[in-house]
Amino acid sequence: MDIPKDLPDLDHILAIYDQAAQELLAVARQDGHFAYWNPEELVWPASGTVAQPLGLEGLRRRAVLISTIYQGIPPRRESRLAEAYERYQRALPAYHQANCVYLQLRRQFLAHAAGTERNFLQLYQAIYLEALGRENPFPLDAGEEALVHLRVARAPLAHGQAVAEKLQKEAEVADPRLDEIYTCERSGQTLQLSLSQALRQLAEEVVDLLAAGEHLAIRYNTFNNFIWLGIAIWKVVTEVELLAVALEGRVRRAWCEKLRFYARLAQGMLLKFLQAHQEDPAQIKPKEYWYGQQYSYLTRDMIDLTAQLIAGANRLRRQAGPRFELPAVEVPPLLRNQVSGRFLEYPHVGPRARLPAWKRYWRLLRWIGIFRQGARRKQQLHRAGLEEQACLEAAWENNTEWGMRSLALFGVEVRVLIDPQFAAVARELELAKGGHKIVFFPTHQSLLDHPVMYQVLRSPELMAVMGWQKPMPCTQLARARLMEPASIKIGKRRFSLIGLDAQQADRLLEEVDGYVILEHSQDLGNPTQRFARLLEKRPGVVYGAGTTAAFALQCLPIQHGLFAQLPQDIVIIPMAFRGIHALWPKCPKGNLHLSPGLVEVMISPPMLGETTLLPRKRALRTQLEPATLFQAVHIATLLNPEPR
Repeated sequence: MDIPKDLPDLDHILAIYDQAAQELLAVARQDGHFAYWNPEELVWPASGTVAQPLGLEGLRRRAVLISTIYQGIPPRRESRLAEAYERYQRALPAYHQANCVYLQLRRQFLAHAAGTERNFLQLYQAIYLEALGRENPFPLDAGEEALVHLRVARAPLAHGQAVAEKLQKEAEVADPRLDEIYTCERSGQTLQLSLSQALRQLAEEVVDLLAAGEHLAIRYNTFNNFIWLGIAIWKVVTEVELLAVALEGRVRRAWCEKLRFYARLAQGMLLKFLQAHQEDPAQIKPKEYWYGQQYSYLTRDMIDLTAQLIAGANRLRRQAGPRFELPAVEVPPLLRNQVSGRFLEYPHVGPRARLPAWKRYWRLLRWIGIFRQGARRKQQLHRAGLEEQACLEAAWENNTEWGMRSLALFGVEVRVLIDPQFAAVARELELAKGGHKIVFFPTHQSLLDHPVMYQVLRSPELMAVMGWQKPMPCTQLARARLMEPASIKIGKRRFSLIGLDAQQADRLLEEVDGYVILEHSQDLGNPTQRFARLLEKRPGVVYGAGTTAAFALQCLPIQHGLFAQLPQDIVIIPMAFRGIHALWPKCPKGNLHLSPGLVEVMISPPMLGETTLLPRKRALRTQLEPATLFQAVHIATLLNPEPR
C-alpha cells in the first residue's frame, strides 16, 4: 500500500490521541487496574510531533501501561457481566408473568364494559410512567461512574427517568375505574386486587426488567464491544509502534516509516471508535457510527488493519535477525476467537469442518446459480399478474426453497429451540387465534441469517407454538441495495452475478415479496410506517441491529428509532442464532471462508409492546430503554453465560 500524500494535520491528531489516552488511563485507575501504582506514574507519554516523535523509552512506557489494563479486562468483563446477567435472570420470569396478568386484566376490563383497549392502555401507561420515573435501582461503582463521565456508558433508566418526568405531567391517574376489584392469576394463586394495585405491580415488574436488561446491555456494550475489543487493538498498535522505532537502523528506513504510518492510521481509527461510543444513544440519527452498518464496518476495518499491522511488523522483525530484543507481536486471543470466560459462543454450535479453498469457491459458484434461479422465478411472478395473496405465497415458497437449498449446499444444520416460558405467554395471548401484529426479531451476525430465518419460519417447532397450520408469508423491513455485494465492477460498468442489479432486486423485493425497503437517504418514518401497516395483514421480520457483526462476540445495539413508528400493540418475538457468525466471518473484508456446521436458534417468549414500549406522548420518537432491553434478550440467549 502506498502512503497517501494528502494527510491531515498529524500533530493535531496525535495531540487528541494523547488527551484521549490520558482520560482512559484515569478511568482505568478508577476501575482498579492500577491499584498498587503511584498515581504520579500514570502519565501517558506524549507523542511529540511528526518532526520529533516519541522515543523508545516513552514507547516502552506506553506498552507497560496498556498491558496492565489489557491483562485486567477479561476477569472484570466476566464478573461485571455475570452480576448483570444474574439480576436480569431474576427479573425475567416476573416480566413474562406481568405480561400474562396484563392480558387477563384487559379481558376483564373489556368484559366489564369499562372502556376500550385504548382506554385500558392509557390507564396502564399513566402508572407505567410513575414506575419508570423511580431512581436507578443499580448504584454504579467508581469504575462505571468514570465510564459514564467519559460518556461511553450510562446509568440504567437515566433516559427513561427524564422521559417520565416530562410526560408524567400529562398523565392522569385519578380515575374511578382504577378502584374496581379485578381477579388475576399469579404464580398459581388467584388474587383479587384493585385495578390500580394490579397495574402498579405489573408495571414495577416491567420496569424491573427494563432496568436489569439495560444494565446487562450497557455493560456488554461497554466491556465487550468497546473495552475488550478496543484494548486488544490498542495493545497491538502500541507494540507495533514500539517495534517500528526499535527496528530503525536494522531494516530499510522506508519500511519502518510505512509501518509507523499505518500504526498512526490505526490510532486515528481508535479515536473514531471512541467518538462513536461517546455519542448520545438517544439521538434518532447519530452523527457517526453507533447504530447501523457504519459502526460495524469501522470495527471490521480496525480488525483487518490490526491483522495487517501484526503481519507487517513481524515480517520486519524477522529481517532484523534472531537476536532482536523485542518479541513478536501476537494476535490477541479475542481476534482469534480463542478466549475463555463467560458470554462466549456455545461450544456445541458453529463450524464442524474446515473446507479446502477449492470446495468453498465451488460451492459459492453453485450458490450464485441458486440465486440466479430464484431471481428468474421472482421475475416470472412479477410478470404473472397474480392476486396479492397468491403472489405472496408463491414468492414465500420461492424464498423458502432458496434458503433450504443454500443451507444444504453449505452444509448448515439448523436446530430450533423454544423457551419453556413461550407456551404460557402464547396461551394467555391466544396467539393461535391470530389477529396479532407479530414482529420476529432475530440477531444479525452473518450473511447466512436470511436462509436460516426462512428455515426457522417453516420449522415444525415454531409453527406448533405459533398455532400455524402452514408457514406464513412474512413482510420484512430491509435496508436498500442488499444485493450490491453480488456485483462486480469492470472498468466503468458494474455487472450483477445474480442477474439483477441492486435497484431491480429492491423493486422485486417490494413488489413481489411484499417487503419494505428502507432507503438510508429518506426519513426513517415513512417506510417503517408502511411496514407497520403491513403487520395488520401478516407477520414481520426485523433485523433490529441493522447490520451484521464484525467479530464473533459483537452483539450490536438495537435501532430504537424503529419502535417509535411501530404500533404499540405489536408482539415481539426475539430469536438468537447461535454459532452463525463463525460459519461465515465478516473479517477480513470480502472473506469467503464458509464452513459447514450447526446453527442453534433460541426463540424467546413473546414480549408485549403495550407493556414495554414507552408511551406515545408529544410525538415521542425515542424508545431507548425498550430497544436496549431487546438487545439484552439477544445477549442473554445468544451467548453462553456459564464459564468456559
